[in-house]
Amino acid sequence: MEQKEFYQYFKNFETIDKNIWLDIIKITIEKVKAESVYPEYAVREKILSFYFTLIEELKTHRAFALLSFSDNFLGINLSFQFLDDFKREFNDYAKELIEEGQATEEIIDRPIVSKVYKDALWGQTFFILRFWINDFSKEFEKTDAAIEKVTNLSFDLLGHNPIDGAFDFGKFLLQNIKFPFLSDFDFSMKNKKEKGGEKSTS
Repeated sequence: MEQKEFYQYFKNFETIDKNIWLDIIKITIEKVKAESVYPEYAVREKILSFYFTLIEELKTHRAFALLSFSDNFLGINLSFQFLDDFKREFNDYAKELIEEGQATEEIIDRPIVSKVYKDALWGQTFFILRFWINDFSKEFEKTDAAIEKVTNLSFDLLGHNPIDGAFDFGKFLLQNIKFPFLSDFDFSMKNKKEKGGEKSTS
């Protein structure tokens, strides 16, 4: 292939990187959704399946992935732009899972906070990628452990958790209970003002 023809399809090597990473995540999502048991999975299980399948797919592109990240770690490009299309594809998939999770109440729809769920899942995904890049354990067993731990933690936070219970209880107290000590405080302050007024007139 001549150089002119080459650049007709790929303007620069960064575009090649983007296309390869995009293919990796597309293949991963296709494989995950093709599993016969996938529709029966809870959302937590679906994202776990995605991560494990992604790592399996990346194993066949290990040298390429290491090169992509090494360029960024060396300061050649700190923006990780080669993951732009990968991230866009993941965000679409994450949005799908979040909506499903909220429908089944596996993920709680919280005011304001829900808007950052997708960003949180992307941050988790980027963490897993970085962890795997630096993992040289046998069969990447440390990455497998990291995937399980970080996913379980995130879904414990996305679902019902003690913070929700504490928030609901506090809200209930504010709406339904009059606090006697506040009334006593107001009463004592009123008495002090009245006594102060009496002294000034005497």
